[in-house]
This record gives sequence, C-alpha cells and structure tokens, in this order.
Amino acid sequence: MENQRRQAAATSRRVVLIGPAPQQFIESAADLLDRIPALCDAVSRGRPESPCR
Repeated sequence: MENQRRQAAATSRRVVLIGPAPQQFIESAADLLDRIPALCDAVSRGRPESPCR
C-alpha cells in the first residue's frame, strides 16, 4: 500500500532536470576536443596499429 502511494506521488510531481548551462556545455566540449590529440597519442603508444596515425 505504501509503495502504491509513493508511486502515485512520484508520478504526479513535475520533474525538473537541472543540467549545465549552455556555456558550460560548450566549454566542456571544447576542452574535450582540445585533449583528443593527446589522448590519441597515449592510446597509439599502447597499440601500434592505432587508427590515430
């Protein structure tokens, strides 16, 4: 009975998703893109047949 009440309460509330601001998302993506060459080099050192080169 308690589980049914909780499920009903949970489905009746509005869900608000809080995520990064657009600018934070862009900065994070730019940072990742800047790091790709170094990450690729690190992988290629471990695997001679790496597609990075």
